Amino acid sequence: MSKRKELFTKEMTLKERVKFFLASFLLVSVLTSALIFFANISGNVIIDVFAGADTVYYSWRDVFFVLFLPVIGYCDVFILLFLFYPWTYRIVKLWFNMINVITGYAILIFILTIPLSLYISFFPLGDYHSCGLNGPFSGVHYVKDRKMCEQFEYHPENDKSGATPTSLTPADTKIK
Repeated sequence: MSKRKELFTKEMTLKERVKFFLASFLLVSVLTSALIFFANISGNVIIDVFAGADTVYYSWRDVFFVLFLPVIGYCDVFILLFLFYPWTYRIVKLWFNMINVITGYAILIFILTIPLSLYISFFPLGDYHSCGLNGPFSGVHYVKDRKMCEQFEYHPENDKSGATPTSLTPADTKIK
């Protein structure tokens, strides 16, 4: 037998199994949480843009996260399968072949994110008004009516943090 096959036929000790299951459980919980979070946040933003919502907080990263959801889901499912199926040389070889496919898809996502973000910025968001540009890496509020931009502006006269603080004395803190 070759050295690779010997590695996969070797039985794990109890300590190794516990570490493997704990690490797998942690990875599954993190990946599932990320999948739910990004689908909820970025997915809703993209849906709102194409549905024509009144206000949208759009960032170019939302397109990347929506396109990256299948990669997160694939890794999540594969780790779950690793927990319930024994490791064999064929399964690990299949895993490495699938990693090449997923890597190609991830590279394609990086390349496609820029043109898709520009497309969304010019065509679906063309009917919206931008409420100020904060920079290339930050999101922007888009509204249908220009007057709605006032709710996103900072008004220093309404800010209460500039008021003088009231000091508390020990006598003020006694409960009666």
